Amino acid sequence: MEAGRFRIDGVGEWEVFVPPTVYPPREDTMMLCRVISNLSSKSGAKVLEVGCGSGLVSMVLTTLGWEVTACDVNPYAVACARGNLDANGLSGRARIIEAEIGVDLPIQEDTELIVWNLPYLDEDVDNPGVLEKIEEAALTDIPHGGWGRVLLHTLENISTTLTENVMVILVMRTEPEGSSSVRDWEESGWSWRSLSMERYGSEKVEIIGFWRTGSGVEAIMMDSCKSTMDEAERLPRIGWQRVLSSKQTNGRGRRGSDWISDEGGLFATWSLDAELLDRFSPGLVQTSIGAIVSRVLGANMKWPNDILNEDGVKIGGVLVESSNNSTIRVGVGANRTGFVGGDVEGAGWDETLGDVDSSEVFRRIDRGISSMFETKKMIASTEIDFLPQLSWMELSRLLSRGVLTTHDDKLYRPTGLKNSGELELVGIVDKERFQDLDGIEWIIPKSCV
Repeated sequence: MEAGRFRIDGVGEWEVFVPPTVYPPREDTMMLCRVISNLSSKSGAKVLEVGCGSGLVSMVLTTLGWEVTACDVNPYAVACARGNLDANGLSGRARIIEAEIGVDLPIQEDTELIVWNLPYLDEDVDNPGVLEKIEEAALTDIPHGGWGRVLLHTLENISTTLTENVMVILVMRTEPEGSSSVRDWEESGWSWRSLSMERYGSEKVEIIGFWRTGSGVEAIMMDSCKSTMDEAERLPRIGWQRVLSSKQTNGRGRRGSDWISDEGGLFATWSLDAELLDRFSPGLVQTSIGAIVSRVLGANMKWPNDILNEDGVKIGGVLVESSNNSTIRVGVGANRTGFVGGDVEGAGWDETLGDVDSSEVFRRIDRGISSMFETKKMIASTEIDFLPQLSWMELSRLLSRGVLTTHDDKLYRPTGLKNSGELELVGIVDKERFQDLDGIEWIIPKSCV
């Protein structure tokens, strides 16, 4: 039997005994415990831990004041977890049961948190029988979506109230991607945020927090409006608020320019809490949302807010405005199909996505913006360093082709993006930073178009 002492600073220290066939605390367990110790919760909130193993995670949760229910398919793990709670003075403080998710595990409707260190080893089809059946259940993921999809489908098939409010925190292998996939949760309407990451050899293991986008707050849907930016000023100030219109008659772009787009395109505005500007500059908010839009549309991004097709023709753009009413309005416009109107030419996402309607494009962008900016009290906000990294990654798809810029008849090469959202340009003799497009011309080599 293994034994060891485990400590989480500011929380406590526990002695853990682990018999054979029970998964012992490892590096991923401790990473999960550290994430849990930083969660914000009210005393007595209900949590479900799936796959409790030795019981260390349950002991951390119990010590932090959660009302814990934990389960495992391994009866030895159930006995081990109960014994470790007793040995550490936590007897009777948590409910430990033998049950399997998706089969015989009831989930209380007012559960606020579900935690699972997902099995992420691939099934060894060439060497069956290397692991005992009980060990295999604890360590090995299953094909066709993995245990993550089993949990997702379980949640999708039970109470709406639970799915709208619960936070799900999973330990997942993201490189190489395991059977359990973040993409499954995205496609089912869940936002997510990476809470921690470590590499073990060639594997990248992350702790991901999932929540239902908007926590059940639906977008305001309109058949037609002058501008979704103007409509967003009338949105409630509480919760995840956005407005989507099938048609826009007087849309605007940067510096009050007209936004021209045919019906069937995307016309949407998000109303974000102005407190974001205490952490992020408006320019960085704009470029990071532009990165989300370009990724969703499978298109290129040109700093600071344009979404382009492979030929450099504009598909859409992002506009950020703030005022004294405690909100930031983020407008996103995109064409479904290309058009030519006088001297204006536009491209459409049908070139990159195919036949996808605007409501589905909206849902994908909504999840992306929510994952980055929706406030969830239980988990930390997005780190500021992540936004310029994401923005630069998307900008680089176009810049890597040799795109250059000119300003005051001087030639520059874009080399970086600051945390302020400013673009760094390097010329032959000097280095510049630019906050907006005034005076900047872009040169796209012939090979790019």
